[in-house]
Amino acid sequence: MTRKSIKALLSRKILFLDGAVGTELIKRGLGDIPPERAVLQLPSVVEEIQKAYVTAGSDILLTATLGANALKLKESGLADRMAPINSQAISIARKASLPHTLLAGNLGPTGAIFPPSGQLSFEEAYRCFQQQVKVLMEGGVDLFMLETFFDIRELKAAALATRDTSGDTYIIANLTFNKNGRTLMGTDPTGFALAFEDLDIDALGINCSLGPEEIIPIFQELSRTTGKSLSVKPNAGIPEIVYNKPQYRMDPETFVKFAEDFVELGTNFIGGCCGTGPEHIQLLTNHFRKHRPVKRHIERPIGISSLSRNTIFNPQTAPVIIGERINPTGKKRMAEELEKGMTETILKEAKKQTKTGAQVLDLNLGMEAGISESFVRNLVIQLLIAPGLPLSLDLRSDHLIETALQAYGGRVLLNSITCSDMEEKIQLLKRYGGMVVFLPIDKEGIPSTAQKRVKLAEDALILLEEMGFGKERILFDPIVMSLSTGNNPHTTLDTLKLYREREYHTVLGLSNISYGLPHRSSINRYFLSLCNTIGTDAVIMNPSDKEGEIDIDLSAVFSGEKNIMDFITDVTIPKKTAPLKTERRTEQDAIFEAIMDGEKDKIIQDLEPLLKRKSYDLIIEESLRPALDEVGKRYEKREIFLPQLIMAGETAQVAFAYIEHRFAQKVTGEGKVIIATVKGDLHDIGKNIVAMMLKNAGFEVTDLGKDVPPEDIIQQALKKKAHIIALSALMTTTALKMKEVIELAKKSGVSAKVMIGGACVTKKFAKEIQADAFASDASEAVKEAKRLIGESIETESH
Repeated sequence: MTRKSIKALLSRKILFLDGAVGTELIKRGLGDIPPERAVLQLPSVVEEIQKAYVTAGSDILLTATLGANALKLKESGLADRMAPINSQAISIARKASLPHTLLAGNLGPTGAIFPPSGQLSFEEAYRCFQQQVKVLMEGGVDLFMLETFFDIRELKAAALATRDTSGDTYIIANLTFNKNGRTLMGTDPTGFALAFEDLDIDALGINCSLGPEEIIPIFQELSRTTGKSLSVKPNAGIPEIVYNKPQYRMDPETFVKFAEDFVELGTNFIGGCCGTGPEHIQLLTNHFRKHRPVKRHIERPIGISSLSRNTIFNPQTAPVIIGERINPTGKKRMAEELEKGMTETILKEAKKQTKTGAQVLDLNLGMEAGISESFVRNLVIQLLIAPGLPLSLDLRSDHLIETALQAYGGRVLLNSITCSDMEEKIQLLKRYGGMVVFLPIDKEGIPSTAQKRVKLAEDALILLEEMGFGKERILFDPIVMSLSTGNNPHTTLDTLKLYREREYHTVLGLSNISYGLPHRSSINRYFLSLCNTIGTDAVIMNPSDKEGEIDIDLSAVFSGEKNIMDFITDVTIPKKTAPLKTERRTEQDAIFEAIMDGEKDKIIQDLEPLLKRKSYDLIIEESLRPALDEVGKRYEKREIFLPQLIMAGETAQVAFAYIEHRFAQKVTGEGKVIIATVKGDLHDIGKNIVAMMLKNAGFEVTDLGKDVPPEDIIQQALKKKAHIIALSALMTTTALKMKEVIELAKKSGVSAKVMIGGACVTKKFAKEIQADAFASDASEAVKEAKRLIGESIETESH
């Protein structure tokens, strides 16, 4: 069925998806075999499951290919079978279908991670998904479902690869959220909507991880902020291990009761994820078959976003501050570092502007001579993590702009386009998403009157809308020119007024007004007050200029009574009173800031004075450990997210390695930990983070990796005389291996305490299998490990 036909169908009815395949395989006693392997080894069973969904009323069957991309299959040694698995999955789904059943090619994450957690690049992810989509298209799927992604960068690569390879095929893109309403990388539903609203995909949605009750408020925010169609696939509640078997306890009646909320919120596609079976889909279709999609009230925000922050433009509120200081013009050190491919000064300036009130960072690399794509890619990634604000890309070269857009996670602002160069840049923004700043400049230069500037903007808008780029994606710049050159500032103010009359969103480059003049901050603040009276959405400025009173009355200059040069010569600036003494910044503050900001060179500089007058133990206990404790607290409060946690952890590791070298001894003392992902489980991102944080907390950690047999774990625990065995599992099936490890530990006389964790693991399950501790994340793992060590010491003392 064509994309157009599916859209027409959605205008009349809600389309029902199928339910889970993996948990249905488990119900049939087939253990932890993944659907991709079952496609090869048990095709008749997969067909039987999919037939049951068709009988239950599913309009759409998903191919059993969620993990059938080459990178994911590589983990299980099946990378060379990518094409046969996908082809076979389509064949099975077609056999299970009725004539009216739609087949959706199902794509999931690669299992590899984008920086800083891993090394996956946009290009690598794009190629991987492109290969899989090509096979699915050759098999004749009707549409595509991209789901269970937690990083919008990987989902963007999958969406673009799918669109490029599939042509005009219907595409649904789903993210997976945690209970706090954010993805693992920190993206909330509004950020998801902002990032994907511009992309050429048809529906956005949520699947997996949570049951319907937890998804409802997250889905509600998404339904309010996106104009695209909606998809939802909740789990049948939160999984539990009951009598040594993984179970999702939500019955079909309860599942359907919660589904009423999704229907009322305007969903267009609804089905089930983990734990849902044909019985859930049957009741769902019986209940809602005659329902038409609800018309939604959409409040699409005008704004940009990063991985974890959103910035909304609204002329009714204070203008958004776009920090202008990442610009090598007049900054010798920054210019020298750019020539050498260094980023230290840029990152320091970015963090400084963030602390002084910037909400967006403008990235300008000067003339860009010698600037490589790899430099831009790495710089964008670093800025995304720390400080993490949305970016305004003030880049000139199309190839560097495209590199930045590929690496970027979120919705970017491109600064800027003019009448003569807009076509190429707009094509890039149509592909990757984003907003743009328009400057009313043509081949004759900058118009001298407000009317002419607005006429250029109006003419450009007609062309842009013909290109499919509406005014809701444009910030119109009235153009601010320096008073020192004799330009009339009222031309800018009048242009701004005319923009406002046309309901254009606006931005202005504030500092241009004072270029070449003394007392720049005072002039900037005065002019900004005039612009704010009219109303503007955003201001590109030095964030420090927002502070302080307007200490010069420039009304005579702006009324035309006085020339600015004469006025400045005569003006006397009132002496500023001495600022109140602030609390002295301590060495501990410096250490914490360096760790939080990921400044690996600076952390070593900050440690140097301590090394001369403090002992090894005091540096650890008084400086590094408290800083890491604070990082953990911020992560628990969701003030920072996974990328920032990893960056802080890696910086701390640099610090520990440095003092180990200087004192020629290891940072240990808390105890010995053996950590592993259990047999059958190939996921290790969570385990790796826990291992890193435990090392930073002073534990001697032996990481055995993933897919580790119980015998190997116990053998190493005995060999290392471990105090703690830490086990990780992502899937309900592999979580049962934790019990085997505990039982084998008791038989083998291992005295080590066992701590468990993972996406499907609960405190109740930990108690059932007699684990000594449960940790939901890395921060809690450190706390529990310290508690277990304390209990061990107390036991030994008795």
